[in-house]
Amino acid sequence: MKIRYFTLLLGMVCTSFFAQTSEKITFKDTKNHYLKLVPKDKAEGILVILPGGGENGEKVMNQINLDNLALEKNLIVLLPTWEDGDFGFHIEQKFLDRIVKDTVEKHKVSKDNISIGGLSGGGMLAFTYAERAVRDKNTYFTPNSVFALDAPLDYENMYYRLQREIERNYSEIGTNEAKYLTAEMVAAIGTPDKNRANYLRESMFSYREKDGGNAKYLMNIPILIYTEPGIIWQMENRGRDIYDLNAADITAMINLLRIKGHKNADLVITNDRGIRPDGTRHPHSWSIMDSKECLNWILKHMKA
Repeated sequence: MKIRYFTLLLGMVCTSFFAQTSEKITFKDTKNHYLKLVPKDKAEGILVILPGGGENGEKVMNQINLDNLALEKNLIVLLPTWEDGDFGFHIEQKFLDRIVKDTVEKHKVSKDNISIGGLSGGGMLAFTYAERAVRDKNTYFTPNSVFALDAPLDYENMYYRLQREIERNYSEIGTNEAKYLTAEMVAAIGTPDKNRANYLRESMFSYREKDGGNAKYLMNIPILIYTEPGIIWQMENRGRDIYDLNAADITAMINLLRIKGHKNADLVITNDRGIRPDGTRHPHSWSIMDSKECLNWILKHMKA
């Protein structure tokens, strides 16, 4: 039996101005939880905003205005926080099924009006969920649009990028992250030279596959990706070049989908927008997204 706590959260003053209710919802059988923001008027859709690694819903809200703008347009906003998950996002997928189902049933919102997206790992989950909705047909809903910020997409390319990062040993932060991610990846799906089928199964996009791998299942779903290469910053702070950046696979996927006839595969490349909450420069940040622009794009693809 699930236990819910309905609390007005500290740090949500601006959001609560636009919301009828602001709830932090927890369950007895999982460490994962979520924030649910409900507009004052009748809800017309749902926006699921997925945090990047190491973030929670509250931290995301402090970095964007997308939630406030969505509430003004009568969208329910869900912000999950992951305390538990797995490499293939199967635990996360089931949790998304659960919280969206609860929201749809309680607030009588159409399953056709659900947009999903996030930063980094959150964007990876958004694409994975959408692809499984089409490929496996085992999700609660099919997103009517997906957005992402600087999400890694191709696990095969990512594996070799991580090995270059470790070999260069240029940045302690980058090298430690590469070691951690390599260990997680190898434990879950092996190495690409011996287990390439696993990489094709789990990747959101596969550059070396003519059809883009799982990206082909996105052909009928509008997608929007923000990325900021920040090449000079990457060279100076991480010792990376363009081959090491998420932007390489992001632009490749968008390009392939467009060539194959996707009419709503959109890409925004930014410059010098990436700023972390503490004021430090970092191109891999929520700040590269223009919240108003993103919401207008989401609303354009909502069904009337």
